[in-house]
Amino acid sequence: MLTVRRVAPDDVDAHALWSAQERDLAERYDDPELVLETSFPTLIGSWVGYTEDGLAVASIVARWAPYEETGPGDVELKRLWVDPAHRGRGYARVMMGVAEKASHRAGATRLILETGTEQPEAMALYESIGWKPMAPYGEYRDEPDSRCYARPLPTRVLVINGTMGAGKTTVAAAIHDLLRDAGAHAGYVDADFLCQATPRPHDDPFLQGLLFDNLASIAPHYRRRGIGLMVVPRVVEDATDRERYGTAFSSADAGVAEVTIARVDAPQEVRIARLTAREPEGYWQEFAHARTVELDGILRGLDLDDVVVDNAGDRDRLEVAAEVLEQADWA
Repeated sequence: MLTVRRVAPDDVDAHALWSAQERDLAERYDDPELVLETSFPTLIGSWVGYTEDGLAVASIVARWAPYEETGPGDVELKRLWVDPAHRGRGYARVMMGVAEKASHRAGATRLILETGTEQPEAMALYESIGWKPMAPYGEYRDEPDSRCYARPLPTRVLVINGTMGAGKTTVAAAIHDLLRDAGAHAGYVDADFLCQATPRPHDDPFLQGLLFDNLASIAPHYRRRGIGLMVVPRVVEDATDRERYGTAFSSADAGVAEVTIARVDAPQEVRIARLTAREPEGYWQEFAHARTVELDGILRGLDLDDVVVDNAGDRDRLEVAAEVLEQADWA
């Protein structure tokens, strides 16, 4: 069993493994002067794998790709290394999986890496887990021994569901704030603004068709800019909406988006107070008061949510947002 830990950039165990890797590559490529970089300014994470007896035997690094010819959502994996005495146990796949998950959570849209002709076992590994050859990039462009690979990652969509007054928009905006502060490549779209129009068809009173048409139109612009995480506040009262979000944010290279639905919940009296403060007196306030009760019952009955988080009146919006991210496995 391998235990993987995120480590600091100057971690002693990581650097010891990197030194062993450097010696191995210098011998394989007959280059005694070979020196590999050990500083990664655009670092996402560095990890070391430990055996049950605490021996450091594997490493990997993920960083935002710094090359002109790569995209803004590209993450490069570096320093994948498993001690020769501990190979053949699937440790390289474990390390790759850890780095991929972290990169996906950071909003990456593609993973890339470089290896070489004198590392046939590495090329076989990458190809066996779905990586595809790509054109050499950066300093590898003119290296005949280099072989570069890529793996697209699907966009991840977090839909914040909830009845009127539950705080969908407030929490979604706070989630985007937290992702931004963490350095993630994330976008925020207030879905309600994409379907404000009249007249409203009888068979689509909330203009969901218009919403998904608009989302499909703007989604490629986010992806081209390297944004792999999208946060969308919107009521989900149709079981087909999950698939429609996945399709709207799909891409030709990575396929259908991964969709998580998180519902924020608040007691009825809290919602009524919020709506009273928000909506003008008269028709709209009366409508909101009735609709929040009706819609709350609908959403509970449908049970389409992956997670439900309390958003009672005394909770800080960032606290609620952090809990949503944690429960949705987006932290």
